[in-house]
Amino acid sequence: MLALTAVLQGAGALIAPLGDALKDQQLLGGSFASLIALILYDAISEPDSKEAAGVYVFADSDYLHDEFRDAFSDRSVHVDFSGFTMETLLEAIAVPMRKMADREVHTVELHFRIIIAHLNLPMGLPGALVPVPRASEPDTAKYYFRDSEKNRERMREEFTKPNWTRLKAMLNAIQAKNPRMNISCEIREATQIPDRKLYILNRERVFTTPYGIEPDTVGPQGSQYEILDAQGFAPLYGRARYIGWHRKSSSHQAREIADHYIACYENLWQKLGEIKPEHPVIGDPRWTRPRQQSASA
Repeated sequence: MLALTAVLQGAGALIAPLGDALKDQQLLGGSFASLIALILYDAISEPDSKEAAGVYVFADSDYLHDEFRDAFSDRSVHVDFSGFTMETLLEAIAVPMRKMADREVHTVELHFRIIIAHLNLPMGLPGALVPVPRASEPDTAKYYFRDSEKNRERMREEFTKPNWTRLKAMLNAIQAKNPRMNISCEIREATQIPDRKLYILNRERVFTTPYGIEPDTVGPQGSQYEILDAQGFAPLYGRARYIGWHRKSSSHQAREIADHYIACYENLWQKLGEIKPEHPVIGDPRWTRPRQQSASA
């Protein structure tokens, strides 16, 4: 009995409901001890019993990266993404893509569809911040926001184009190590400014996070300027950074939400195949197999 009491009191510090029960009650008999033991067993054996099946709430991007590593273990890998410049996508795929480039794998096909922001036309976010002139009456606004051609150029040259070059290099390395793998990758530029990042893994798992809006100072020392940035590495909103849903969840609501996001992406992808920017940021939007590999295959 004393041993059981010690175990339960230690567990109470870790399991909140059990801890509350132990604070308010005395272990007076075997029946109460048995009841607490049963609660402890249920809490340990079914840690997710009170969670909605197929619903993900991640406070850290590491959990999202775990989902990518798991998705890349399948024989057929499909990744759909929409966002500004692919920066967080490359961060998420770095480890599984490097493993594919280092060894022969059982994956037979690898497909990417990527929607990015079109940065050759004016936009308010990201954009310039201009101080509001002092007025005679109090005004809570400190800045006006407007388009920043300079910042759009910075994003194109420092993020979008280099990220596309990096991704193509990753795919080249994977194809060299796994020449029989069927690989495709295409980028399409969106007509609208994205308000959130969206990841769809293997047409089943959907993850999303909103872009934060934060003032920032960018540019080289001596010629810096103020912008209103769409913060890509999203902060916590509440206690969550990423939320997601599984298309094969036992929860009807989770399946419906996953289907909703997947259908929205499919619609946008198809429309952007018919509507192209006049002056695209990415001039070569499709990855093609390197010539030397085609000749040796």
